[in-house]
Amino acid sequence: MRTILSFILASLVVAFLAPIAIEMKFTTVPIGIFVWSLIIVLFLLPFTAFPIYKFITKSCGYSLITVLKSAVASTCLVSFFFVFPFGLERSVVNGNVLVENGSITLIGYGYSFLQWFLFSIVGLIAGFVFYISKIEFRKS
Repeated sequence: MRTILSFILASLVVAFLAPIAIEMKFTTVPIGIFVWSLIIVLFLLPFTAFPIYKFITKSCGYSLITVLKSAVASTCLVSFFFVFPFGLERSVVNGNVLVENGSITLIGYGYSFLQWFLFSIVGLIAGFVFYISKIEFRKS
């Protein structure tokens, strides 16, 4: 039960911070975007975060480092499909051409890797929340 509650708390963190990472600026998140982010995170949780968490903690033991590794790995795995502009003919953001004629430009790769890095920080924060909440749920 502690693990499920910890996953829910970490999912709330990811749902709140993921739109900030996508937009690449710290701003308030509208409630509608937060709700949709939370639905997506909770839907993907059993297919990504939970199996990665089980695999890493089973093979390496349960510790802060293994929890952080699993949180960052699962967040980066899912966010990979959101930050890299595959399948687009042309994409321009703030005057920067990210995709031209179906190919990602160098600026596009830089932009995507920056977003991916921000998502790894989101995973790191969610991992801390997961680990700390699991310890606190154990105490109560």
